[in-house]
Amino acid sequence: MKISYHRRRKIKTRRIALRDLILRGIEDPKDLAHELNVTIPTIKRDLEALKTMSEEDFTFVKKQTSKELLDKKDTILKMLDDEEYYTINGDINISKITRELKTSRATVMSVLNGE
Repeated sequence: MKISYHRRRKIKTRRIALRDLILRGIEDPKDLAHELNVTIPTIKRDLEALKTMSEEDFTFVKKQTSKELLDKKDTILKMLDDEEYYTINGDINISKITRELKTSRATVMSVLNGE
């Protein structure tokens, strides 16, 4: 079953709060459930998940600044001038650009559309 973006974000936020409460010394599942306004089984599931989470899982990815976006768009425009990023048929190889820049297809398409 696929979990929605908002649900995943809510779970991640709750687990970050759970970790903070544990670091403050609150370890009883009943107290944790009361603090976070969730059920005890939910806390137990989250405690199990905390064991496998890395430090990177406890942070949210920050959005790019406008300068970084402009730099990425300039890079995409330069790539479009290079023959290496076109297929044999003369079509743009969007997947190659997205792979190299580690960006979304939407970003490349917005540059192509002149946005």
